Amino acid sequence: MLQPQEVVVAKLLPAIRAKLAQGLIRKYQMKQVDVARAMGITQAAVSHYNTKTRGVDQDILRRFPEIDTFVHELAEQIHDGLSKSRQIAVLNEFCFNVMQTARFCEYHKKLGDIDPVCAACFPAPPRP
Repeated sequence: MLQPQEVVVAKLLPAIRAKLAQGLIRKYQMKQVDVARAMGITQAAVSHYNTKTRGVDQDILRRFPEIDTFVHELAEQIHDGLSKSRQIAVLNEFCFNVMQTARFCEYHKKLGDIDPVCAACFPAPPRP
């Protein structure tokens, strides 16, 4: 059984990291090694994100268009020196908020082959 947190780790975070790495490279002309250092990931991961061989899930990007705005703002903050611990807090809050939506619930059900009437995450209906 696929847990909601596994969806975050396998799908949401890689999509965010890929968009973030691409944004830092393109908009701020940062080198891959500097992006890796700023994000606390490897240069190889940045390379994969930049070439779109990792982290590209068009379905999750389509379902959660707020990722674009979030990544744009986070890229600017990272470029301006946002600490890694603050990045963790900001990413955690964003992921938590996404997980509280009906859209995430539907995405989770699709990936996890879960009963159509699932109340695992939401005993009451989730936010729209």
